[in-house]
Amino acid sequence: MHVSCSNCGARYAVDPTAIGPTGRTVQCARCNHRWFQKIEPPIPRPETPEVVPEPAPDVMIQPTTPGSGLPVPAPPRRKPLLGRLRERLGNLSAGTWFGLAASLIVLLGAVAFVYRGELRDRLPPQWRTVLGFEGLGLNGRAKLALDLAASRIDFVDGRYVVTGQIVNNGTAAGSTRSLRLTFRAGEQVVGERTVPLAEGPIAPGARARFSLPLDDPPAGTTNIVPTID
Repeated sequence: MHVSCSNCGARYAVDPTAIGPTGRTVQCARCNHRWFQKIEPPIPRPETPEVVPEPAPDVMIQPTTPGSGLPVPAPPRRKPLLGRLRERLGNLSAGTWFGLAASLIVLLGAVAFVYRGELRDRLPPQWRTVLGFEGLGLNGRAKLALDLAASRIDFVDGRYVVTGQIVNNGTAAGSTRSLRLTFRAGEQVVGERTVPLAEGPIAPGARARFSLPLDDPPAGTTNIVPTID
């Protein structure tokens, strides 16, 4: 039997014959607590319910052939993905369809606006008028370039001056923001400078003249390559 100390909870396995039928005083080996212990009466076992045999069924289903079993019902077949998609689309309301169509139109319009220049260049001239590209001002792009034949660098009043012409070879008006100068000593780049150059808008096929003072170039410079941004 098992005995538990009521003071510290220590448990001990004790032979019932050492306790005796009338009980005796015992002492805990852990906390030295003493108490009078009696033999606990045995716990009665629950009665086992009587098992009533089930009545035999009137009809028994047996396999038709030795070793065979009952047929297993097949799982329900799922509709194909395309069929389920059509069913869901068919359940959409008119308001949902209108919202989807409006979102698609807005998306296509945004894409067409971003790539309007490329779209205009790829369309035949008659389609540009039909689709309204000409009326919306989507007339292509500006192609600004520096006419090197009409540009030069002079030494005026003790300092260098860059003069030249900007030509627009595109189909839309454009403006410049800056002039970039690359200083070379033969094939070697010895320096670069960027100076503001705001010219425009320059119409397609038109030219714009400019003149800019230039600080002394880096030592050893033999030629200057100007470009516009």
